[in-house]
Amino acid sequence: MKKYYILTSLMTLILSPAAASIGLFGAILVPTGILQFIAPVLMVILVWALHSRAAKLPDKASQVFLPAFIASCYYMGAWIAVFGLSSYRFDSSLFEGLYFGLTAPYFVINVLLSFGGDFSFFPLITAGTAVVTVLTVVITCAICKKKITFDKKVLVYALITICLFGIAAIQQFSRSMAVLSSDYQIERIKDEVNLYEYRPFSSSDKVASKLMRLDEPPTISFAENYPKLDGATAAYPVYAAIVQELYKGLDEKTVEQFVTCSKTDEAYQRLIDGKIDVFFGAQPSKQQVQAAKEKGVELSLTPIAREAFVFFVNKDNSVSSLTLEQIQSIYQKKITNWRDVGGKAGKIMPFQRPENSGSQTVMLAMVMGGKSLPEPLWEEYAAGMGGVISQVAEYRNYSAAIGYSFRFFATGMKPDENIKLLAIDGIDPTAENIQNGTYPLAIDVYAVTAGSDNENTDKLIEWILSEQGQNFIEKCGYVRIAKRTRL
Repeated sequence: MKKYYILTSLMTLILSPAAASIGLFGAILVPTGILQFIAPVLMVILVWALHSRAAKLPDKASQVFLPAFIASCYYMGAWIAVFGLSSYRFDSSLFEGLYFGLTAPYFVINVLLSFGGDFSFFPLITAGTAVVTVLTVVITCAICKKKITFDKKVLVYALITICLFGIAAIQQFSRSMAVLSSDYQIERIKDEVNLYEYRPFSSSDKVASKLMRLDEPPTISFAENYPKLDGATAAYPVYAAIVQELYKGLDEKTVEQFVTCSKTDEAYQRLIDGKIDVFFGAQPSKQQVQAAKEKGVELSLTPIAREAFVFFVNKDNSVSSLTLEQIQSIYQKKITNWRDVGGKAGKIMPFQRPENSGSQTVMLAMVMGGKSLPEPLWEEYAAGMGGVISQVAEYRNYSAAIGYSFRFFATGMKPDENIKLLAIDGIDPTAENIQNGTYPLAIDVYAVTAGSDNENTDKLIEWILSEQGQNFIEKCGYVRIAKRTRL
């Protein structure tokens, strides 16, 4: 009996999962869809049939199936522990460090799952292996005319197994509330735009430039010592248009070394490192200010335009206005249902943006006022073998979702008829309300410098603050500042 348990435990823990993995891998090499499902099953059946004929099986079912039960509990327990401790994120160091080691016999299947970027099928694979194992033993016993007696312990095994898979199912549900897998049926509002449409001096017939043009010759221009510019995505159409109007003697290739769009976080780092002369976008985050301080760099912020920080929802959402306090409560998970703010019953899905992005910096500083935010929703997608990347989930147009961005981006760069901007405290984010300051979340757009030694840097900023510059800012889609000053 001892020999049976040792051999069978090795079978269920190592050989059976390995057989399933190898069978699936072999099936993939053959271009026949149904074989991909049959081959793993056949491998498990073959291994177990040989084992069952060679081994002396116990008489009681609970003894026969105990090794398979132990193996099933082990793999499900390992999954539940690793999956839960990693906060349901496949890219976490904890998940990557433990999962492959604890489930090594399934290595081939795990590698294949990594290509799809979703390991959540593992419990089903474990269940499938266990079911095939049990059926194989039963069928083999029938063929060999080996009678086994079913006892009450088998029911205990079944109940424990059901509980484990129930816990796994609850985890999957919890994950769906915190980690959003790619769903191409849901429209996504994100900061990925075709920046080529805003590239200065574009000569491509395939790219329709969206850059605004001056109505009259500029009062200043640069033919050398061009200031190097970088910034946020939402500011790129503005400073790229300025470059096209003021920088002379460049074309679409040569201009690339003077103007780019690295997005807020990287662009601020390039400013701090002295690789650019001017950053265009939102105020720096605390981390970016600290990074500049550690580098011995002083950031100088010049307001060049007014903008609005906006919240938006699905167009079918009955809520049209929220108070600042309600937004804070929503994002702190104190308000979790739309019915609590006058809408239809439905769980609120509050989306956040990546740390140190321009919108996330404004969200923390201006909206939350220093109040902390809970762990955000996360989104996962595959990027090649083992390359599961997680990031803060950018806004998806779910009916119960709420997201935030800048007005110019949401209405100018990525307009979408399926979303609507919310009023804050009953005040809409119109150009008039932004300029007169009645919209509560009106902000400044800055030109930020860090001690540039290019003499044309100050001249460029002075032009932006001039009457012609402000008219151009307004034409590009921003709101002109009420008072033109340097900080």
